[in-house]
Amino acid sequence: MTGRTNRRLGAFGVALTLSLLAGQFTAVADEVDRVDLSRLRMLDIAGARHVLSANEQRTGTAFVFISPECPISRQYVPELNRLAKAVEGEDLVFYGVLSDASVKQQAAREFVNEFKIAFPVLFDASGELAAMFQPQRVPQAYLVDATGAVVYSGRIDDQYADVDKKRPQAREKDLLAAMTALAAGNDVAVGRTDPVGCLFETPKGSDSQQVTYARDIAPILFANCAECHRPGEVAPFALLNYEDAAKRSEWIQRVTERRLMPPWKAKEGHGHFLDARRLSDRQIELIAAWAKAGAPQGDAADLPPQPVFAEGWRLGEPDVILTAPIAFPVPADGPDIFQHFLVPIEIPKDKTIVAFEFRPGTPSVVHHSLVFLDSRGGSRRRDAQTPEPGWTSSGSVDASITSMVGVWTPGMTPRYFPNETGIPLEQGTDLVVQLHLHPSGKAETDQSRIGLYFADKPVKKTISRNPLVMGSLIIDIPPGQQRYRTASTFVLPSPLTLASVFPHMHLIAKEMKVTATLPDGKVEPLIWIDDWNFYWQDAYVYHEPLLLPAGTKIEIESYYDNSSGNPFNPSSPPQQVRFGNGSNDEMCFAIFQTMDEDETDRRRIGEAQMRTLMQDFMQADLSAEARGYIITEAMKLFGGGDSRELQDLLGVGGRRSKRRSRSSDKPQKSDKGEGLD
Repeated sequence: MTGRTNRRLGAFGVALTLSLLAGQFTAVADEVDRVDLSRLRMLDIAGARHVLSANEQRTGTAFVFISPECPISRQYVPELNRLAKAVEGEDLVFYGVLSDASVKQQAAREFVNEFKIAFPVLFDASGELAAMFQPQRVPQAYLVDATGAVVYSGRIDDQYADVDKKRPQAREKDLLAAMTALAAGNDVAVGRTDPVGCLFETPKGSDSQQVTYARDIAPILFANCAECHRPGEVAPFALLNYEDAAKRSEWIQRVTERRLMPPWKAKEGHGHFLDARRLSDRQIELIAAWAKAGAPQGDAADLPPQPVFAEGWRLGEPDVILTAPIAFPVPADGPDIFQHFLVPIEIPKDKTIVAFEFRPGTPSVVHHSLVFLDSRGGSRRRDAQTPEPGWTSSGSVDASITSMVGVWTPGMTPRYFPNETGIPLEQGTDLVVQLHLHPSGKAETDQSRIGLYFADKPVKKTISRNPLVMGSLIIDIPPGQQRYRTASTFVLPSPLTLASVFPHMHLIAKEMKVTATLPDGKVEPLIWIDDWNFYWQDAYVYHEPLLLPAGTKIEIESYYDNSSGNPFNPSSPPQQVRFGNGSNDEMCFAIFQTMDEDETDRRRIGEAQMRTLMQDFMQADLSAEARGYIITEAMKLFGGGDSRELQDLLGVGGRRSKRRSRSSDKPQKSDKGEGLD
């Protein structure tokens, strides 16, 4: 049958239905209890991109497998439209899924348009969703809660349950009942029913003779790569047509197999984060099969529409729009630039930030951006040191800040902070934005903007004004060391809830691992980046805020390669590298956004952490030259003369901490940096 078959079942349809229902009440094989949507970005029939991992931020998502070649599936379209309408505003998302391997994109679009399907229909070209859910029939429905648990699977309703009685109306609205219960926060009473409909046609696998650009590869590239790989964006080339992709097929295979692209550095299984940019194993296999087969183009009727990207503010009009004070000139070539701007936030009273959206002025040169708040005036003093607006650094902010709003990287989807969370914003606070600018080959200017969105009612949780900075100053790396290690351990004196983590090192860094050991001995991985790249920094937001009780031990461990074999080493031949603010220096910090702690607890944690950082440093086996250099750089980073406690701890403000010698063969609470060949 084609997309133009009469919508009514008719005599043939009824007969077919009866034959299909003959085995209706047999058990469904291989029932799936849980699915992982965390990696999936997919296109619908119209070419719009959908981030299925956002299911974690919803009450749930409904998926209904349909086909234009099944008369029962077609007959259900009006009812599915009603169901999709019924859950609008309920924090539920409703998708159709078309995985029929015999149906072309063009025929699918005709089906959607002819039957006036009012909900997004995902074109599951790679069979990703089909492999995940393993449907037996079309239509077949699945309802997934925020954790990925399949709380309902089976039929839409029971209108075909007693076909021989020819009942005109359905008695049980199975899918609707399940969605209503989930939206209300209740258990789903009936979690499984037998599906009714045509036998599901299993999608093809990744055999190289079957995989084509039109059907299999274009949807992957459009959904996962085109956000950056299109004209005017930061990527150096587009991936919007067959010619663009085919000539780079082997390169695409290599960078996806090595998981260099899409860029996402957090190692899987070490922290559960929102909006992870990863391809699934199946998608990577399809790309490899396509490249090995010589990048076949396939049938033009299988091509998805060209992707459409949102214009304007994607979260709607912001409450406040802040613009960089000047159009900053970016030369045609030369080193990357880390430019900072301070923008006063004019508000009539204190507010709470619940979302932000960064819009680069010239996307082709903005590699990423860090957005901070400063309510103490330190950044104003730093800005006043240069005659022009803003200041340039070698990678660090090089000014004191009091809160972190977030990070923007190309391809990131703006969204509200999860779990009704907000960042307090006091009157008189300044916004500080760091722009990592990358010359594009021609002279450009950039004048980026940031939109802030405020809460219209009290939030349930607040993000603390001051981030927790966990790390080490003990970095003194001799030239030639291939695996230099530094580490530190900090025990929480009070409970703490983590919202996000921003790892920060510089050019020759290779690895950072942060773990928490709870008082009961349970180990909670916080983040692990085992292939550090200074040019792909990101902030990682935890799927759920992590509550760490008092007595939790947080450990950070980092490694560096200061050899000539490190392609990112800026010095040839390699030079001594110490802790410092310049890109040719090094750092070891994990910066955590924290939330909802008592102010007294927060102060106690901050003081204890800074004391641990400095005492570890004062006890380290460092030369006088290295110690003096690191002290100077630390004073720049942490606010210089504004921090009496810091001066005292470093021994430069009158009182001097007693330094104890350390022996490299004795166990210590915090290891000094040492080379491990």
